[in-house]
Amino acid sequence: MQLDNERLSVFKRVGGFLLIVFVLIGFFLLGGKLIGLFISHEPAPGIFRVTGHLVNVLFAAAFGALAVAVIGYVAVLLTNCFTFDFNRPFFSKFKKKLYFINIAVSLGLSLAIGFFVSVPVTPILARLDLPEPLPFIAPILISLISVQLILIWVDIWAPLNRAVLRKRMTALGIDPISLGKGTLVGFSDPARSSFKKLTLVEDDAGVLWIEPAQLVYRGDTEDFELKRDDIISIGCKADAGSMASYAGAVYPILLYRNADGSERSIRLHAWGSWSMGGLTKSLRLLSSKLKSWHSSGTDLLIGKDRNLE
Repeated sequence: MQLDNERLSVFKRVGGFLLIVFVLIGFFLLGGKLIGLFISHEPAPGIFRVTGHLVNVLFAAAFGALAVAVIGYVAVLLTNCFTFDFNRPFFSKFKKKLYFINIAVSLGLSLAIGFFVSVPVTPILARLDLPEPLPFIAPILISLISVQLILIWVDIWAPLNRAVLRKRMTALGIDPISLGKGTLVGFSDPARSSFKKLTLVEDDAGVLWIEPAQLVYRGDTEDFELKRDDIISIGCKADAGSMASYAGAVYPILLYRNADGSERSIRLHAWGSWSMGGLTKSLRLLSSKLKSWHSSGTDLLIGKDRNLE
């Protein structure tokens, strides 16, 4: 396996972001069309009636959507995504729950901001005699698109991801000192496209220790210890199904030999970063340490992981 920082081409990276923008614009136009089916196309009722509509509807809708988003987000953090038993594997169910919760919270936040923006903007647009329902829906849908783009870059679930793994590792008997010497990671199968996964792409998540003579991984459902001779190669490659790759991230890929002589490759994911920029840096650091460990054999223990603080 010849892999050496194989990033996505500039063309693919720009194309990926443009595709997201076009998809969001498509939803914008579709949403406007659907709303237009239920709203009269008579001339605008006048600025005072529009303003009254904003006061009575938009503020109520904004605070309602914001309450749903905030209460939902806090509830998920406090309950560890409604996970109450870490003495048994949790990751599979956790991924599914977080997928649907993320949709609800991000949509509530997007709509709340959109409604708040509409309060001053809709009267201005109404004065321009724009066709209905454009003065009403344009601020909402543009805000929704903007917030969604921000949430692609920022991971609002970073503290949750760190907390649930820390609790699971503690339940498995790993003490805080040992946890502090490891780094939070997940792994997936590089042969399987991430585009086919709706939830988190990781198949498992846990803690990785780079020790002088071996790599030790302890996860939710899998464990392994790999000596230097077990590892055939360590490379890096972008994952076309990961948005971080469109920001320049490349993922460490380990090809190693099992005890029975079979070969397996895994793609490592840094866990718990707040942004795609932070994820890219964490992946670069992890790749560097793994390659240095494999090539030199020196003691390169990963120091205390900030993700565990």
